[in-house]
Amino acid sequence: MAWSDVLKAIIPIVVACIAWLLGQVASFSERLTKIEGQMPALITKEGIPTDSPISAERRAIQKEQLMQHINELQVKVRLLEERERMNKGGR
Repeated sequence: MAWSDVLKAIIPIVVACIAWLLGQVASFSERLTKIEGQMPALITKEGIPTDSPISAERRAIQKEQLMQHINELQVKVRLLEERERMNKGGR
């Protein structure tokens, strides 16, 4: 088998590989453009990540729960202080 026969056999494979590679580059470029298009919705101009609606809702629920716990603790502390004041005053 001569080198010319080997080259004739390999050239179509190389061309097919290059065509596939160019297709992958084009696909990657499209995906990158799509991601870059969505970035302004994820990051502000100052570079601060924005909340998604789901995480903002969860954060609001957590904040409300924490505020309720804090309020309950404040009431309990007031009651304990009043009880302590009553015990000191009664003696």
